[in-house]
Amino acid sequence: MTKRIIFVPQYPVPNRYPEWWFWKFPEEFRKAGFEVVTLGESYANMMVHRRGNLNMFSPINMSIEFETEQIKEYLELTITPDDILFLADISFPGIFSGVLFHHQPPKMFAFCHATSINTLDYFADFSEFKFPVETAHAGLFNKIFVGSNYHDKKLQWPNTVVTSLPGPTHLKCFKNETKQYGIVSASRPTKQKVDAELEAKVEDKFGPITRKETRDFEEYYKFLGESQVLLITSHEDTFGYQIVDAINNNCIPIARNDLSYPELLPREYLYENKEELFGLLDRALWGLLPMPKLKWKEHMDNFYNKIIYEMGKEMGIST
Repeated sequence: MTKRIIFVPQYPVPNRYPEWWFWKFPEEFRKAGFEVVTLGESYANMMVHRRGNLNMFSPINMSIEFETEQIKEYLELTITPDDILFLADISFPGIFSGVLFHHQPPKMFAFCHATSINTLDYFADFSEFKFPVETAHAGLFNKIFVGSNYHDKKLQWPNTVVTSLPGPTHLKCFKNETKQYGIVSASRPTKQKVDAELEAKVEDKFGPITRKETRDFEEYYKFLGESQVLLITSHEDTFGYQIVDAINNNCIPIARNDLSYPELLPREYLYENKEELFGLLDRALWGLLPMPKLKWKEHMDNFYNKIIYEMGKEMGIST
């Protein structure tokens, strides 16, 4: 009998990875022989049309509305002993997993890309009570997949499996040899994503850091392809997609020797202090720092296979 996966995606925000996870997870599950039911699929199309050109993050009220529709659809399903549930993210806004205390199939899996424990995150001010709720929800699942050893260690949940994150294989890259920009930043200007004091010191020595608001992945990738160095000064990150994006588009990423970055970049592209950062930037701008190789590329290429394998192992089936 073909097992059915009830797939619960995040709201597919345009130009962010939930948009491609929305169709890629079901595609990979079907390749492995599963039947897939995607909750909120038709509703998401209506909401994307309704929200117009609003990019980046969805308004919280729309995300909650989307999860509410998913809950409605889920409660209308007849759950069988062979059903499997897979949540693409358990933490935002995080109301769906609460339903599972009362209505759950025998096997449940989820990905956790971030939680309210993240320093300076949107929900950091509420982490004192939100994170224990997330931890309780996480305990309902057979396995929780996380993107890095850094997050695995931080969460300290007993049922986590490190899988990395998938590469965006469907996107065109721009490996320009001629560079229009020197040092650039693609981070949101928030305390979580930008160390404003450090970047001001960089600008004092090297000139302005170029920042460009892009409308879609193609424009963002073109910007990286026209740039020599992508500077990342984040205090917190969910994985480090900017590093992947930069390398894919022939732009040298330089980041803190912290968070999940050492899992993606060799040590010689990571800085501990201002002096080390200045030395790296100087070498990169003079063409003395070659393009790095992504350390976790093999893990990223096998992301979906790893998840399907771990699910099959938990269920005692070959996938």
